Order: sequence, then C-alpha cells, then structure tokens
Amino acid sequence: MDTLLDNISSLFKKYGVKSVTMDDLAEAFGISKKTLYTNFENKNDVVYKVASYELNKEIDELENLCQKHKNVIDQLYAISKYIIKKNFEITPSLTFSVDKYYHQIWKELLNKRESHIIDIITNNFNKGVKQGIYRKDLNIVVIRNFYTFLLNIENIEMYKDWMTEKFDDTFNTIFTYHIRGIANNVGLEYLEKQFLRK
Repeated sequence: MDTLLDNISSLFKKYGVKSVTMDDLAEAFGISKKTLYTNFENKNDVVYKVASYELNKEIDELENLCQKHKNVIDQLYAISKYIIKKNFEITPSLTFSVDKYYHQIWKELLNKRESHIIDIITNNFNKGVKQGIYRKDLNIVVIRNFYTFLLNIENIEMYKDWMTEKFDDTFNTIFTYHIRGIANNVGLEYLEKQFLRK
C-alpha cells in the first residue's frame, strides 16, 4: 500500500490533483479499476489517504530528527530546515488545487500538521529552558506561534523566491536571528561555536 501511495503522490505532484482521474491511476499502475477500488472508496478517499501518508512520513522524520539531535539548538536547526525544504517541494498550483477542490481534507491535514509543529516547537523550547540554553523570561505562546507562522506552507510562499536563491545563507541568517532572541549566554556561546565560526 505504501508503494501505491508513493506512486500516486508522485503523479499528483507532477500533474495536479484535479486532473488525475481514477482511470488515470488504474492505467498508470497497470491495474483494473476494480482493484483500485478495493483500496480506495473514491477520489476523495485517494486524496485523503495520500495526503495523510505524506503527513505521517513527515511527522516520523521530524520525530527522528528530534531524537537524533540532543542539543535543542541543533534540533531546532534540523527540524526547521527540514520543514522549509518540504514546503518548497509543494508547488503553489498543487496547494491551490487541493485547497479548492478538496478544501476540507486540506484544512484538516494542515491543522494536524500545524498542531504537531506547535508541539515540537513547544517541547524544544521547554527542553531548552531545562538545559539552561534558552531564556526563562520569554512568553512561549508568542514564540511558538511566531515560529509556526514562519514554517507554515501557505505563508512560506510569500518569501519562497528570494529564499531559494541562496537557501543555506538565507536560512542560517533567519535561524541565527531567532536563536539570538531566545537563547541565554550559554546558548549564544553554543551558537557562536557551532554555527558562526565555521
């Protein structure tokens, strides 16, 4: 099933969600429509399952990154870069078509994604305070909402063009700016050592 969802996802990204029909899917994968309908109720079900599959893959990868990086600054760097790069893979035409023709599915999964990112940012901040790296006197709600806004799929399209030209330099500048705002002296020293002296 995962292979099928991967393949359908690739077709959606290439041709758009609206234009790919159930007939197209059956033909593309050399299966009968009857076989296709044993896995999916209808086109809406296809879109929901493919989108959920992609979201769950992203959530799993984010969890892996959180486990891999024990220092909160390294962790936030890795997950932020991953999320932004994933956002860049999604074309405006794809987001527009899914939002227009499958609005409920799009909003449900966007809300689920945002909720998970909020949890990650909140956990990162709280862990950073415990590690003695982030300042204790900050409003976590403001910090997490602001940072989640920066990582939002729809918002990132506003600055996608100029950010992709020199992605690493631009991302590092934005990330450094953010860490300077939330880190204490210990965190700033780590930032200087790990990111700014290279």
